[in-house]
Amino acid sequence: MNKLHFKRLVVILILGYTIIPIKINAQILHTESFAVILDSTRIFKGSIIPDFKFQNQKEDIIEFENNTNISYRLKNNAFTIANKIELTKVGEETLLSGGFVYLEYRKIIEKKYAFEPFAQFHWKEPRGLEFKFAGGINYRYRIFVTQKLGVFFGTGPFYEYERWNYGGVKDALLPIDLTNVEQENIKLGSYLSFKWFSDYNFDLDISIYHQSRFNELFSTPRLASSSSITYNFTDHIGLILAYQNIYDYKPLVPIDKLFNKVIMTIEVSF
Repeated sequence: MNKLHFKRLVVILILGYTIIPIKINAQILHTESFAVILDSTRIFKGSIIPDFKFQNQKEDIIEFENNTNISYRLKNNAFTIANKIELTKVGEETLLSGGFVYLEYRKIIEKKYAFEPFAQFHWKEPRGLEFKFAGGINYRYRIFVTQKLGVFFGTGPFYEYERWNYGGVKDALLPIDLTNVEQENIKLGSYLSFKWFSDYNFDLDISIYHQSRFNELFSTPRLASSSSITYNFTDHIGLILAYQNIYDYKPLVPIDKLFNKVIMTIEVSF
């Protein structure tokens, strides 16, 4: 495929992404969209995606969001840390102050296999997720890896605790009792990811996720996917177009089952 075809592909993707409704997602982190080191000669890899908006109106409106993820590899050990911070403030009133932190350690047993202990914390998600903690371990299999291409599969058990409020529920669906709802489960999580770093300044990253209790593997799972394409202006500056979604067969509170997020932003990578 030549450069002209790639440019046409970018135009098509921009038009396609801009007509998709934008919502906010949570519950499942699209962890395979974080920095992953494919080239064994590299030690560090990461990215920073800031977004700041200020409007000087009757009341000042401040919107801030920052996504950061860093991976560090030392021989057969790899560490990943990722975080997101969101803040929306109108005048003196804070409408949103949330985010997450994700920690992962990867122990590479041999060329194709690795173990991934991980932990993640969420707080104040816009759809009503007050707090979430999850931690577990994945068994990761490298299906195919080169310096430009990687295909991975992972699966393993994890513990999950969530507390939800009704801030994201439509008024018509609100129950009489608005007490926060909590649940904790032992689940099985799985993912499949595809990463391609082309010779035409384009990177492609696709991943799918499945999470469910062991006795409900296919009846009421949480499903998710993430697809992104990055055009690299330089080795450290890129334009990202991404679409992410989550489908929850049985939400803890009566919110929409399907959530979508569209991202078009500049990434600073290193």
